[in-house]
Amino acid sequence: MKILFGGTFDPIHIGHIQLARYVSQQFKHPVSLLPLTGVPNYKQPPQASLQQRLAMLEIVAAKYPDEIKIDYSETQLTEYSPTVTTLRRMRQNELTPEIIYFVIGGDSLVTLDIWDEWRDLLKLTNFIVAMRPDYPLSKMSPQLAQELLPRINTTTSAINAVGEIIITHFTPLEVSSTQIRQCYAMGQEINQLVEPEINHYITQNNLYKGK
Repeated sequence: MKILFGGTFDPIHIGHIQLARYVSQQFKHPVSLLPLTGVPNYKQPPQASLQQRLAMLEIVAAKYPDEIKIDYSETQLTEYSPTVTTLRRMRQNELTPEIIYFVIGGDSLVTLDIWDEWRDLLKLTNFIVAMRPDYPLSKMSPQLAQELLPRINTTTSAINAVGEIIITHFTPLEVSSTQIRQCYAMGQEINQLVEPEINHYITQNNLYKGK
């Protein structure tokens, strides 16, 4: 079994960490953070370098070694890889088929139909979803709801190897990496939003200043 949690993690914050640890505890399996090399063209590129973002992830993984790991499989790429491409690559390289879970937020679930080749995602992975109050299932398009609602369950084990959507009871913290970068740029204290060790790394490396 593999549990993946993808993101730019620019920087990783306590919202990411709380969700990863919750999923790990519920599924009794470590969550592998999957740092992305790049982002789609419509998004701003990360401000911290890949090496800096990896260093922050490694700090967190060292602090919570039983719950959080790092998947380095995408770090050798030179450009953005859509999730469907990443999962296909993993499936091609696996020696034996395994169950893969991909952790996403409710905002991603209800807009899954804007993801590249979203229907193929359901043939490659299961999803673990942390719903958000501002993104209820009713926000899905009719087409997406027809495809996804029958796949939803609320247990911590998938019946099928792919295509299931497991809704957790975790409510994500209302914090974003964008918000944190803005706070650093304005010189505001954000100790409560990142781990102390991450705050120290950001300060020592003078990240996110004046951005």
